[in-house]
Amino acid sequence: MRRGITVFLVLSVLLTLGFGTALAQKQWEGAKIRLCTEDVLAASAEMFRSEWEEKTGAKVTIITVPYGELYEKLLMPLVTGVEAFDLMFYPGTWLGTFAGNEYVLPLDEWIQKDEAFNWGEIPDKIQVFSMWAGKIFAIPGDGDTHLLYYRKDVIENPENKEKFKKEYGYELGAPKTWKEYRDVAEFFNGWDWDGDGKVEYGAAEARRKAGQAVWTFLTRAAPYTSIPEQKGGLFFDPRDMTPLINSPGHVEALKDYIELMKVCSPGIEDYMVGDLREDFYLGKVALTIDWGDTAQFAANAPGTVVSDKVGYALLPGARRTWDYENEKWVDFPNINFAPFLAFGGWVYGIPINSKHPEAAYDFIAFLAGPEKSYIASTTARTGVQPFRDSHFTQLDRWKAWGFADPGEYLDVYRESFQYPNSIMDLRIPGMARYQEALDTELAEAVTGRKTPQQALDDAATAWKKITDELGREKQLELYKASLG
Repeated sequence: MRRGITVFLVLSVLLTLGFGTALAQKQWEGAKIRLCTEDVLAASAEMFRSEWEEKTGAKVTIITVPYGELYEKLLMPLVTGVEAFDLMFYPGTWLGTFAGNEYVLPLDEWIQKDEAFNWGEIPDKIQVFSMWAGKIFAIPGDGDTHLLYYRKDVIENPENKEKFKKEYGYELGAPKTWKEYRDVAEFFNGWDWDGDGKVEYGAAEARRKAGQAVWTFLTRAAPYTSIPEQKGGLFFDPRDMTPLINSPGHVEALKDYIELMKVCSPGIEDYMVGDLREDFYLGKVALTIDWGDTAQFAANAPGTVVSDKVGYALLPGARRTWDYENEKWVDFPNINFAPFLAFGGWVYGIPINSKHPEAAYDFIAFLAGPEKSYIASTTARTGVQPFRDSHFTQLDRWKAWGFADPGEYLDVYRESFQYPNSIMDLRIPGMARYQEALDTELAEAVTGRKTPQQALDDAATAWKKITDELGREKQLELYKASLG
């Protein structure tokens, strides 16, 4: 009898403290969350799905589609009002389409109440990819920017330094401008500079049409077209939506882009990111530009020969930059750096017609919170790059992964996001159409069918047409919102 009274009293206390419901039912018991994303990027959600389901009582179905089909897969249900998904993981460059058309829910109130999520430790430039017109419409789950990678061992070799200075008249080092990048690539092109009995090359970059060529070009164009503290320059004039893609700065960048191909890996015109990564970690090239994946492959990919030989640096800059507002070149006493936040990273968003928005937010906060996101960003094949301050300062898992000096890599990666003149990727509706038009003209210039000026003039004409079809005034409003 006494034992029965004791049990009754314990249960009474638990109920009084508010734990009775928790014992009887988990927080999201019965909720069925449908997450849609790209094949590879589903990995981080897959890693932690079971743990969250066990914790909350909800069930998560993950729908994956190839990247080329993802945009339409996500957009069409929103346009037609069909209840298809509760959660989306998509490129931050698409936020203009989803938030600008009010297809996704604002998340500010949830984030403000969620101290454990620690929104404040996400760098401002990464936050921006989740924001629209001053509100938060998504949560970062990845951080993307281009970096410069170089073979530190051969660039610091005293014999190479002596030869380079005799030929080019200045000290060999990690290139700080695109002109220097061309010189260093030329110096290391076409000879056996690592003593392995094979010929190596200067550089490898993603150049295939309908691949990543557009980002490779824009990475070059950024410092030639982006004056510090000046809005716009790389894409459109924010005063009237005039395309700037054919400015003198862009033409100069395209000349560099074409000239470099003479000192790259054979077949460079067909290279995708997978090709350049392999060339770099197998020791075939001295330079490359890429997202964070090259660092990860160099550290631990099967067959890597460069795990302790990699240098990292901000993207090269320019000594002259085109000022579109005053239509003149500006000469810098030092170097104008403008790191291009290519692609910007993937973000989680909740569709306006989600059946379980609260549970969907809870799953996002679980995946993108400090603990799980750190594990995802330090796990191979997740596609997740670091995007929180803690990702850049906790080095244990990076060292265990195989990084010889993770601090050097992470410092440069974070500096790209925090650099005052870092440049955001395009985020307005029609972004894919603008990119496709530019991609087509880049191919025309590379093959010599058009001069750089002709190709970019034609790209500008195509951009004007796209803008008019989508509505110039609306596009201008959305472009201004995307610039903050």
